[in-house]
Amino acid sequence: MRINDNAYGGFVVSRNVYKGRPIRYSYREESSLPQLNGWTIYSCDDDDEYVSNGKNFIILGATTMYKIAPVMLEIFDAPYGTDLCWMYEGNTHVGFYDLISNKDTTIDEILNNTECFK
Repeated sequence: MRINDNAYGGFVVSRNVYKGRPIRYSYREESSLPQLNGWTIYSCDDDDEYVSNGKNFIILGATTMYKIAPVMLEIFDAPYGTDLCWMYEGNTHVGFYDLISNKDTTIDEILNNTECFK
C-alpha cells in the first residue's frame, strides 16, 4: 500500500510502540503545529514517569504508523477529543474502548462520535 505521508501529518508515538510494544491508549487533540495531526499514541508499558519525559516520544509518518498499526489510518479522521483504550485478546488487537462514553466502540462509532464536542 502506497501512502502519502504529507496528507496525514505526524503522529506523536511512544518509543515503546516504535520498538514493537502493543498500543494501549491513543487520543486526538488539535495540534498547534500544522505538521502534526493531533494523534498521540502510548504503549502498554508507558507509565506516568515515562510519558512525562518528552524524549520518550518520536514523530512518525503515516507509512511507518501503518506498518505498526494499520487500524490507525482507519480511525485517522476521528474528531478531536477522541480518547481510546485499545483492547486485546492474547496478542491480537480486537477493538476499542471509548474512554469518553465509557463503552466498547466500533470504528464507525469512533468516526461519527459527536460526544467529543459536548
